[in-house]
Amino acid sequence: MNNHKIWQVAAGFFLALGLAIAYTPKVEAAAELPTVEVGLPQDGLFGLGGQYILDKGLDRKHGFTMRPRWAGVPEIQRLLAIRAIPVGLMTPEAALRARVAGTAVTLIQPYQVPHMHVLVHKASPYKEVPDLKGKSIALTPELTGLYNLFDFMMRRNGYNIEKDFQLKKLGAPGIIAVLEKGEVEAGIIWEAHVSRLLISGKYRVIMTYRDELEKHLHTKVLPTIWLGGLETWVEPNKDIVAKLRASWTDGYRGVQQDELHFRKYAKKFFGLDKPEELSLAWDRTRVFLLPSDYTWPHVASLKALKSFLREGVEMGMFPKEAAGLIDGMFVP
Repeated sequence: MNNHKIWQVAAGFFLALGLAIAYTPKVEAAAELPTVEVGLPQDGLFGLGGQYILDKGLDRKHGFTMRPRWAGVPEIQRLLAIRAIPVGLMTPEAALRARVAGTAVTLIQPYQVPHMHVLVHKASPYKEVPDLKGKSIALTPELTGLYNLFDFMMRRNGYNIEKDFQLKKLGAPGIIAVLEKGEVEAGIIWEAHVSRLLISGKYRVIMTYRDELEKHLHTKVLPTIWLGGLETWVEPNKDIVAKLRASWTDGYRGVQQDELHFRKYAKKFFGLDKPEELSLAWDRTRVFLLPSDYTWPHVASLKALKSFLREGVEMGMFPKEAAGLIDGMFVP
């Protein structure tokens, strides 16, 4: 073989090798993990948990890639309702209302119990919520779990919150602002914002949602904040749904043990940065995540949730036709 032919063979070999190398990424790209867009709140424990999943790679561990869609809670629920995203933060009452309106939202995986508190100024005379009748209360709007759970508890106690209280509906920054300015007598807000207000020494708690709901529904663990999904997406993607559930289970189990993660993102999700705020908030906040040994489905939790929704229908919180839609909301 002369030198010319040797060079021809060598050139052909290296060309083939180059093509093989160039083609390799395309083969790998075809095997990429499925991507799921998930609506995550820019504030609160659920957002903290979503960030934990992203940072620790729990999505990839379980075989998918989570693409976050950061927004406020009402916006996430609106995006689900208009089918703009397939998965995101959801509450049982918001899911039920979406179903009544024609968008079948299902509850995929529970994440936490109610972490809301009713606060008043420390020097005020109010000892319990009924003492605030006729007074001003700052809380979140009608679409939120905070509002709906308050409505439920007060209806059971014989109150109509729209008539018996002067409600000022705001987001978390607004609630804190009107409390600090003295423009309202009470504010309803969630951890870890509560810790920041308590550390100031200016406020005290007169009701904790978790404890009050336990009295009403007779269960120690009532998951009220969930990962929800569009039924039209959930049904054909049951394998990915199982992966989502596994990653979020790992998420709530892991984040409640990871103080460094909490401190790293406390400013972003809760507006906390002072050492004394962080120490108090860590201890007060993580207890509202589901217990580490909690697994779904959970018989007692499911019974209590359905009782809450059915009684809500009976009390007029939801239209009568909602009663027939409750059982289908939960992914087995």
